[in-house]
Amino acid sequence: MTSSLRYNWRIVGHLPLLRQLESDVADNRLPNAYIFSGPPEIGKRTVMMTLAHILQCERDYCHDCITCTQIEKGIHSETIEFRDDGETLGVDPIRDLLARLSLTPSSRYKLVLIERAERMTVEAANCLLKILEEPPPQTLFMMTTDTIREILPTVISRSRVLQFQPCRKEELVEWLAAKYLAEDERKLDFAGEISLGRPGVAYKLMEDPAMMDFYKSLYADLTRFLQFNNIFERFAYLQNIVEDRQKINIFLDIFLNILRHKLLTEPAQRARCLAIIERVYEVKRTLRVPVNQRLLLEHLMLSF
Repeated sequence: MTSSLRYNWRIVGHLPLLRQLESDVADNRLPNAYIFSGPPEIGKRTVMMTLAHILQCERDYCHDCITCTQIEKGIHSETIEFRDDGETLGVDPIRDLLARLSLTPSSRYKLVLIERAERMTVEAANCLLKILEEPPPQTLFMMTTDTIREILPTVISRSRVLQFQPCRKEELVEWLAAKYLAEDERKLDFAGEISLGRPGVAYKLMEDPAMMDFYKSLYADLTRFLQFNNIFERFAYLQNIVEDRQKINIFLDIFLNILRHKLLTEPAQRARCLAIIERVYEVKRTLRVPVNQRLLLEHLMLSF
């Protein structure tokens, strides 16, 4: 799938995007900043880290030199990483970054890697914008985001945005089959289907039997909810997920998967499925702000 690429990007899919990055490196057309945008678990961080290796390693990404090892461990002095810790990224760390970037580089580049850049406060984003407008020589910013519209438009306008799309199911299943040679084909197919084109999710499903069982259980329950209008059962079911944001997101993703499948296989249900899909997306958007999660999900359960 990636035989035409020079480097091992350690990822499945996204071939046009990876070709563009390799072309940028080969032609020395690197921008001041990249924004890698797309759904969670789709490979954005893997690509960002691999590009960091490619740019910093003096042996053309050899995998085992001191530089590669330090980047892998997160201790390379000129590769500054802001990992997603689930907290807001305030202005003070960005101000500290200014001082570090003013020092003479000891590597080929000064790289700044920001995971889920939408975590930045407005003050932090404006501070970063000042650096992007006049970056020090040989400095490159790489940012990932799950929701690019939450990033300041002025930051976006000074970056090259690469949009990561979900992988095709067939591509994912082929990748999984190569990694898990002894696994049942039905398990591989389910992981490829239910992961919604996200390699990180598919991998976790294959590695974690409890997670696989949870996904299968949700799939069966949601399929039943669509067939039978038992509102009391639906409300009782919410008890198991309403306090856990991660479970809610999985619940909504699987719901979308089932509805999209119905769109393709049950034409008579098209109008109903489209209406529910829109409602699910509305719930996902609303969940990004503080909200009564139980009430929101109960309204969803009443909508079909």
